[in-house]
Amino acid sequence: MGASNGDKMLIAEIKAGNEVAFEAIVLKYRPKLMSVLIGYTKSRDQAEEICQKTFMRVWQKIDTFKEESSLFTWIYRIGINLAKNEFASSFYKNSKITERLDQEQHDVPQYRSPEIELMAAESESKIMQFIQNLDEDTKTAFSLREIEGRSYDEIAKILDCPIGTVRSRIFRARQLILEFMNQENIFNE
Repeated sequence: MGASNGDKMLIAEIKAGNEVAFEAIVLKYRPKLMSVLIGYTKSRDQAEEICQKTFMRVWQKIDTFKEESSLFTWIYRIGINLAKNEFASSFYKNSKITERLDQEQHDVPQYRSPEIELMAAESESKIMQFIQNLDEDTKTAFSLREIEGRSYDEIAKILDCPIGTVRSRIFRARQLILEFMNQENIFNE
């Protein structure tokens, strides 16, 4: 079963770069995806984070959607894959920490050349400078979330705006940062 007629029109608009059509898809499918992700992660904040990443990926990859399945099925698959990757990544990090603590012998510290250290520092500096140049609302929402680790609810209260506005600002900041990183050839993944 392919995409519904209503979704087909929205998909065509999104592929043409229409952000309003994209926001309509987010409004339509976000609650359903959040429900799935909360069930999967057992954490509202983690589900929020993965939901944001999912819709960023949908925006970036909409051209690859072949409309063989329903749009929500495609979005669902992206969200669940991101959630699985998140869990695998955090499990791997935690197991490495545990493994390191359990070892009797000491590991030789990993050597990073001064050139690599300098490039990493310069990249981080460029990204931080870029963030400082974002408009005030976007920068503040992003900083509260990514630097201070605040929940979406807390940010909405701090900024005295609806939680949907907070999500939108953070999504936009992440999108702009990714575009900047691509332009500057800064890849952290």
